[in-house]
Amino acid sequence: MITCDELNYLMGLDGVNYKLVPFHYTHLKMMEFRESEHSLMNSFVDYEEKIKTCPMEGLSFSGVSFGDIACCFGILPLWEGVYEAWLLPCKDLTKNKFKFHRASLKFFEYVAKRLNIHRLQINVSSQNCLAYKWAKKCYFTEEGLLRKFGPDKTDFYIMSRLFNNKE
Repeated sequence: MITCDELNYLMGLDGVNYKLVPFHYTHLKMMEFRESEHSLMNSFVDYEEKIKTCPMEGLSFSGVSFGDIACCFGILPLWEGVYEAWLLPCKDLTKNKFKFHRASLKFFEYVAKRLNIHRLQINVSSQNCLAYKWAKKCYFTEEGLLRKFGPDKTDFYIMSRLFNNKE
């Protein structure tokens, strides 16, 4: 699949102070979240069990900044050529927002080519303005509103980014 070493190189991370490591659900316990992410995670019934059983091996990572988990993210295959991206940032991600944003853009381009993805989609809470603005800056386009989609019956935007990869 995709390795942390190749992504660290691609994203220009030094592998020491800034690096990616394989995602593990325990990384979430090491993070302090913003209120929007914290309330979303708490709205799931048995969130930790859901994360433990998700098929994330090889496609999910944790970003480490000077020994602290800064974010957890990845992509999940839905079917051939279509994947869904996910991200849980820490409360203080803004300290590294430019490095994070550049790395995100490189990640999306790279995985799209490497896995022959033609559609990458995300679901963004309508109440999370920062996540929505970030998705737009990553070239995701809003497709519609998923009414009462969240586990707490909140609305979410479905957003996508299309790629023209040749097989």
